[in-house]
Amino acid sequence: MNFPIDANLDWSGLVVMGLDECLDRLRSEPVGRLGLVDHGEPVILPVNYALDGRSIVFRTAHGSKLAAAIMQAPVCFEVDGWDITDHTGWSVLVKGVADEVLDDETITRLSTLPARPWSHPDLRVNWVRIMSEEITGRRVA
Repeated sequence: MNFPIDANLDWSGLVVMGLDECLDRLRSEPVGRLGLVDHGEPVILPVNYALDGRSIVFRTAHGSKLAAAIMQAPVCFEVDGWDITDHTGWSVLVKGVADEVLDDETITRLSTLPARPWSHPDLRVNWVRIMSEEITGRRVA
């Protein structure tokens, strides 16, 4: 996968990625981390996900992820990659609102995406969508 070389640097010398590169990077990884508040405490949880337009979607069972979606809570989602040998890496952060997907037609369409839970997929029947409000990314130049 070829990514553009961009001279747009942040204060620390990291390349600021544009939206298209951020979306490409999000499509390139099967697992990301969901950040949310559960019972007043910050929590970060790994999830198998897919990108649906500009939204992150994943399957889950009852618990804190589904509760955040039912409450339409603000969440964040992060994906990154790195190469220890080359000392290169990147990170994409999505900020938005979680929402439970209830529409049968949408659920049928989402079921064709490669968002397959590794653990107990038979129990993870609820779909959650992170409706992105901001997508940002940085990579080592």
